[in-house]
Amino acid sequence: MHELNDVARKALIQLLLAVADDKLMLGHRNADWTGLAPILEEDIAFSSLAQDELAHASALYQFVADLTHSQADRLAFGRKPGEYRCAQIVELSDDFNWATALCRSFFCDHFEALRLERLARSSYTPIAQLAARLLAEEQVHVQHVDSWMHRLGRGDDDANHRMQEALDGLAPLAPMLFEPTESQELLEREMIYPQSEPAMFDRWSQNLLEVARDAGLTLSLQRPTAKIIGGRRGVHGPAFPAALDEMTEVYRVEPEAAW
Repeated sequence: MHELNDVARKALIQLLLAVADDKLMLGHRNADWTGLAPILEEDIAFSSLAQDELAHASALYQFVADLTHSQADRLAFGRKPGEYRCAQIVELSDDFNWATALCRSFFCDHFEALRLERLARSSYTPIAQLAARLLAEEQVHVQHVDSWMHRLGRGDDDANHRMQEALDGLAPLAPMLFEPTESQELLEREMIYPQSEPAMFDRWSQNLLEVARDAGLTLSLQRPTAKIIGGRRGVHGPAFPAALDEMTEVYRVEPEAAW
């Protein structure tokens, strides 16, 4: 498929904004660790992975801009808080708690790899090609965070306790990554965002549980109900407006500049 009708285009735009917004916020939060990670090698690695997230977001915003005849910078930095489609888990500050930063990436990277895998099988060829390229890099993110989960989960008692505490604190929020975007079911029917088998939530939770178990950690995840409304529909946590304001400060100085 090389063309989209208007209804499918609008639905795809909402989905891609959710992907891009998740990556923008996660990259922004993780970039805060530049110069502060526990060891020099990880400082370089974590900063590089944060740059990947921001680069992925940029590519996705440009894709949406081409679909909407708008500007990528405007999509990234010029929308109102309620127009962003990121999940609340990426909005939170980790308060420079390394365990929290890692566990958030653990939840998000595994989710993102599965989401990009589905998009890489899309019947809409242009997004399938972009998603396949991003997926190859996202798989590196998964390998990296899994290695840290094992390293710290099987570390001393203090490291294990900190990781378990971070997992327990984020686990209630993490399933909201699966909140559907507007008209997502249409994209699934048209194979623009094809379903996976087993279902994506089941694959995601199983992958996480296997890693956690191997790391000596426990994890409990509850499938989100359709009644819960969150970031995919523009409902964000109290920390989001301040985080967005900080992130868009430079853009607001001169919105029409070429950055």
